[in-house]
Amino acid sequence: MADLGAAGAWRAGPAGWWRNWWDSRHPRTERWLLTQRSVYILPTSAGWLYAALLIALLLGSINYQLNLGYLLTFVLASAGVVAIHATHATLRGLELSLRNDGPTPVRGHVGQVIELPLHLQDTLQRGALARWLFLGRHGIGLSWSARQSGTPGEAGLQWIDVPTGGSQDLRLGHAPLQRGPQLLPALRIESRFPLGLLRAWSVWRPAAQILVWPAAEADPPPMPPLTASGDDTTPDSAPRPSWMARGSDFPEPDGVRPWRRGDSPSQVLWRLSARQLDSGGELLVREHRAPPQRGRLLAWQHTAALGGDAEARLSRLCAWVLMAERAGLRTTLRLPGAEVGEGSGAAHRLVCLDALANARVD
Repeated sequence: MADLGAAGAWRAGPAGWWRNWWDSRHPRTERWLLTQRSVYILPTSAGWLYAALLIALLLGSINYQLNLGYLLTFVLASAGVVAIHATHATLRGLELSLRNDGPTPVRGHVGQVIELPLHLQDTLQRGALARWLFLGRHGIGLSWSARQSGTPGEAGLQWIDVPTGGSQDLRLGHAPLQRGPQLLPALRIESRFPLGLLRAWSVWRPAAQILVWPAAEADPPPMPPLTASGDDTTPDSAPRPSWMARGSDFPEPDGVRPWRRGDSPSQVLWRLSARQLDSGGELLVREHRAPPQRGRLLAWQHTAALGGDAEARLSRLCAWVLMAERAGLRTTLRLPGAEVGEGSGAAHRLVCLDALANARVD
């Protein structure tokens, strides 16, 4: 299988070979330890200018035989060499991981910035001399890959410092561009500490997944009309008490039950109770029935006016689900091949949004 994968990469050209090599070098993991092998370093634009200055100083010193020029050139070059090690050491030994706040995957809408908790841990054990020479972990920037996220690349870097031998937590925003369960994009971490002449960087591909709901339609039409709940019963189908015969002269009340201590006299049905007392019964009081619960059916066919744009239809259903939850309405969600039974509240909203995220409507 490895030979077939390599052959496929070669057939795809240099880009396919490069992607295959890069993915094998950076596999998806729950944690990522930055080592000598996974931290890369290159000069920045200021670093290239610094190197050009050193070359100019060296050529001038050779041409004019300036001993102080040699001294200045080699001192500056030594500072550049020290900067290489210091910049590389800023990242080497850091461990990155995701901290999920709960057992469920992180959720959010398409285009919405989802805050993901990151944990950075300094894992290097240093002696007293190494700790004294170490300049610290300062100016560390992190951002998600701009190709798979709505967050910008260079401008989206979030900068933090990690204490030596300690750890640091932060929440990094990610704006997903597609609906459904998906892996997180690659995370880029870099540092230009201490002189800004070099950029040390690495890439982590997290193995964690997030669930992305459809984006709610900005200005949705009204929800479909009310539908009767399936477990409602009409007065004609409800069982009638033995004392109330069909065609009785007394109007059927909302509800009737025997009298209990604490009932108000205004609740007593005196005419009906008199008949009951004559036959050896007891007092009867009125008890108002709760109106039958009615909910709304949010079905795929209700969005047919949008045509074949499946994502737009899911966005409208998403907006209706949010509107129903805010209004406290009971809803039933019906999708092709899936249905969420009637319910209400925040928990029901999450179930409906998860169903919309996982819907297969292509």
